[in-house]
Amino acid sequence: MRFVHVNHRYAPFAGGSERWMQEASEVLARAGHDVTVVTTNAFDLEYMWDRKRECVHAPRNECLNGVNVERVPITHLPLSSLGFQGSRRVMGELSRMPLPAWPFRAISRLQPFVPSFDAAVERGLPADLVHATNVGIESLALRAMRIARAHGARFVLTPFIHLGVDGDPVARRYVSMPHQLELIRSADAVMVMTEAEGEFVQQIRGGRGDIVVTGAGVDIDEVTHGKPERLRQHVSSRGFVVGSIGALAQDKGTFDLARAVIDLRRSGHEIELLLVGPPLRSFVRWYTDLSDTEREGIHVLGFVSAAFKRDVLAAIDVMALPSRTESFGIVYLEAWANRVPVIAADTPATRELVGTSGGGLLTPFGDIEAIAGALLSMMRSPETRKAMGAAGFEMTCQRHTWEHVVRRVAHVYADVLDVEVLG
Repeated sequence: MRFVHVNHRYAPFAGGSERWMQEASEVLARAGHDVTVVTTNAFDLEYMWDRKRECVHAPRNECLNGVNVERVPITHLPLSSLGFQGSRRVMGELSRMPLPAWPFRAISRLQPFVPSFDAAVERGLPADLVHATNVGIESLALRAMRIARAHGARFVLTPFIHLGVDGDPVARRYVSMPHQLELIRSADAVMVMTEAEGEFVQQIRGGRGDIVVTGAGVDIDEVTHGKPERLRQHVSSRGFVVGSIGALAQDKGTFDLARAVIDLRRSGHEIELLLVGPPLRSFVRWYTDLSDTEREGIHVLGFVSAAFKRDVLAAIDVMALPSRTESFGIVYLEAWANRVPVIAADTPATRELVGTSGGGLLTPFGDIEAIAGALLSMMRSPETRKAMGAAGFEMTCQRHTWEHVVRRVAHVYADVLDVEVLG
């Protein structure tokens, strides 16, 4: 069978949705299916609107682990950064009004502007099924759905909805604009990361039953067996070591986590923070304004190799990502694969994953004092850290390896197409 998969980024970038789509694509390709991934040439997320940020350094067209990958270049219009973010804000405000979907669809075609995207998708046709992701950058999924319908292919959506903190009207406004609702309602099936996301989608789809919780996964062997001594020598860290993996941004809780570590160090605690992931411009400005003393215990490592990441995971005492923008949180699974406990912000998604696992602590988003308290309690109790790490490891093995996840994806494909997909 032939499948076309659409995501805004793809390998070699290794974020959550990117890795999820890569695993699904490669397993299906190994099963003998023809799989084409259509993506953009963005590496940094900010490249979607800022030509000065990093694009991906990979061929425009290649066969990667059996998957045909087309990386379509983003075109940056004059003042694209201001236009992207400004129009997004306007769309969010206008969505409060009872307006039709078509003006939102029209504006979203510039978010990002990818003129040759449609042709790239059509090169993967005829296909049995088109699968697109990400309601937060919805223009690609909307265009993929239109093309699928025009060519008689089934359309499946994985929205990766960031619900934010409980009842956050702003976060929900930006995932429930009229054209986004149209996209969610029109899909033949929807795959979600958590029960909380599933309930949100079910409200939009009017109680339809074709919503499946797949969750996300981890390859335990791939993220373990790091060398902690190699990492500690590289960054000269000592004492209690906190790791955080993800984009360095306010919504990811990076600023709050760093402030909590600075406050603990000021109080005399030996604690250091390793920040792994692409820094957004706002973080770079914020970090530059810190004093030399405040920066002393914060190691900004940026984007690192898979081997270096394993060293980080093996070296840290706790993984902290107090983010309000996780639809799931693969980084928590990566920590648990190394039997490392986690600290997360208390959101519907993390409450469902972290709160029920016994593998870590939840803190209110943006509460620096609470984050510092959680870190301090971890520092003071090695036995608690060990028990939490073990609980997280057990749940990861039972439910959240990629084998489990892709099997669920294949069942959705099979139901939609009424044919066996993986056997």
